[in-house]
Amino acid sequence: MISTKKYILAILAIVSVLPIFAQNNKDWTPTGIWPFINKQFKTATVYTGIFTKSKTIVPCNIHVGNQTLWYSQNDTLMEALPGTVVRVEFPNGDTYMPVGTEHMFGKIVRQDTINNKVARIICVNALDRKSLDQKGVDILNNTQNTLQGASAIGLGLFASALADANAGIKQEEEPLPMQNIFFFQVNGEIFQATTKNILAHINPKRKQEYKNFTRSAEILSFSEKSMNKVWEEFFLKNN
Repeated sequence: MISTKKYILAILAIVSVLPIFAQNNKDWTPTGIWPFINKQFKTATVYTGIFTKSKTIVPCNIHVGNQTLWYSQNDTLMEALPGTVVRVEFPNGDTYMPVGTEHMFGKIVRQDTINNKVARIICVNALDRKSLDQKGVDILNNTQNTLQGASAIGLGLFASALADANAGIKQEEEPLPMQNIFFFQVNGEIFQATTKNILAHINPKRKQEYKNFTRSAEILSFSEKSMNKVWEEFFLKNN
């Protein structure tokens, strides 16, 4: 796998504390001491390459702070080079792909066919930086620094923090503020599902209808249910 070889911390040390995070994974919310999409690194199929595609099966996770893929290779945790990963498929069926200019990793939450081409709704579960107070920023930065440059002492402290996660509620153990950012893939183009972008991609004759629809149907841009309503009414139907 193409990657920036940021030698970070021995994966075996992480595995020793990860069982704490293996319970109730579906209710998991990233925290200041574990800012990842999943509670534990899960084996997934990772497709990389721009011109030549390759497939690798490795334990990996997605960092919510900088939207990068982290994976285990040769007993070392590493960060994939942004822009090289084209798809990540987890065993439970969750599939992620990079979207937007910042190559954020979004989960494919719906896939259809429009004009004989693959069409998708993609949801990025991203850190809501506007809601993150300064203390939270400091905690997240400290965690990032620990991940990227942990010495033997730093690794021990990081592992201890993870192992003590259930000992009591602390600021760094509280859930990070997250937000859903939706993207639509239509006719080979991927765009963020904002009102402006949606109006630019639907039939011009239906623009006023869309505006009326979003007001009457209580459409919320961060709601998957709302995005499905817009998708079905203005993209799947004859537009």
